[in-house]
Amino acid sequence: MPNGGTHHCGNCHQLKNGTCSLRNEQIENSHWTTCRNWNSKALTPEGVIFAIVCEVKNKAGSYSNIPYYNGLRVETSQEGSNDTCVVLESKEGHRIVFKDIREYLAFYETERMKKKDYIMGAVIGDIIGSVYEWNNVKTTNFPLFTKRTDFTDDSVLTFATMDSILNKTGYAKAYQAYGQKYPDRGYGGNFASWIYDEEPEPYNSWGNGSAMRVSPVGWAYDTIDKVLAQAKRSAEVSHNHPEGIKGAQATASAIFLARTGKSKVEIKEFIEVMFGYNLSRSIAAIRPGYRFNESCQGTVPEAITAFLESTDFESAIRLAISLGGDSDTLACITGGIAEAFYKEIPEYIIENALRVLPTEIIQLIEEFSTRFRNGK
Repeated sequence: MPNGGTHHCGNCHQLKNGTCSLRNEQIENSHWTTCRNWNSKALTPEGVIFAIVCEVKNKAGSYSNIPYYNGLRVETSQEGSNDTCVVLESKEGHRIVFKDIREYLAFYETERMKKKDYIMGAVIGDIIGSVYEWNNVKTTNFPLFTKRTDFTDDSVLTFATMDSILNKTGYAKAYQAYGQKYPDRGYGGNFASWIYDEEPEPYNSWGNGSAMRVSPVGWAYDTIDKVLAQAKRSAEVSHNHPEGIKGAQATASAIFLARTGKSKVEIKEFIEVMFGYNLSRSIAAIRPGYRFNESCQGTVPEAITAFLESTDFESAIRLAISLGGDSDTLACITGGIAEAFYKEIPEYIIENALRVLPTEIIQLIEEFSTRFRNGK
C-alpha cells in the first residue's frame, strides 16, 4: 500500500463494467487485497506489472494521480513531513529512486514519448493473437488483452531478426540463440529440432515462420531490392522452399512500401504483380471458410488483406484475428505492415504489450527503433 495507507491500487479508479481500462482486462475484485495488479508478488502473476500508485499527498495537502511506468513496480514513500519520493523496481529487482513526484513525471514523459517510436507492430500482433490461436474467434469484438496474453515464437524470432541486423550476425545463429533462450514458445516441430542442430541446414519449409519473423527487414534497408534480398536470406536458412521465401519477401516489401509512403492501392498492386497473391477477396468472404493454415501461401495473403481493409492499427489486428486459424501469426504479419503504414500505435496497446516482455527485450526493441525508425 502506498505510504502505508489503505488506498486502492490505481487501477481501481479505472474500472468500467468490471474491466480495468488501463489493462483492458477483467479483474475479480477492485480492492487492493485481491487486485492482481497490486504489489504483492503472491497475487501478481510472473512477468506482469507489479503495481500502480494511484494517489499520494503533495505539499499542498491535496491528492494527485501518478501514472504508472510499464514493466516496473511503482511505490511511494515519505522522507519527511512534506516530501514524497517515488521508487521504481524492475521485474529483475533493479531500483530507481526519484526525489519527488515532479522528477518522476519528467522521467515518465520522456519514456512515454520514446515508446511511441518503438518498432513493435508485429510483436504486438503476436501478443494479442496469442490467446486466440487455439481458441479462434470469428468476430472483431474480443478483448485485446487477457490474463493469458503472452508472446510466442513469432515474437522471439522477430527479436532474433532485430538482433541479427543490429549486430551483423548470421540469421541462423540468431534464430538458434533466441530459440534456445526462449524455449517452449510454440515452435513448429521441424524448427524446434533445427534450433539445436550443431550444423543447421534448411529443410525446404513453406511454413509461415519465415514471414512472421521478417518484419525488421522491412525497416532496416533503404531500397526495395535490398529488402527483397535480405528477406530471402532470412528465410532460406530454414524455410528455403520457394513459397517460404516468397512469403517473407512479400511481408517485408509490404512493410517497406508502407513506411516509405506508398498507398494501399500501390502496395496491393506491387504484391499481386510481384508475388501472384490474390488480394481482391474481402475479409468477410474469407472468414467463414478459413481454417488453421501454417503455410505462407495460406497466411500471408490473408494477413495483407486484413491490413488493406483496416482503418487504423487496432482495426487491422482485429480483422486479422477475426479470420481464425493461426491467429498470432496472422496478426503478427498484419501488425508489422499496419504499424509501418499508420505510423502510430495507440499508447494503451503499447503499454499492455510491453508488460509481458522481458526488460532485455524492451531494450533490444528500443535500440533497433532508435537506429531504424527514421530510416537511418
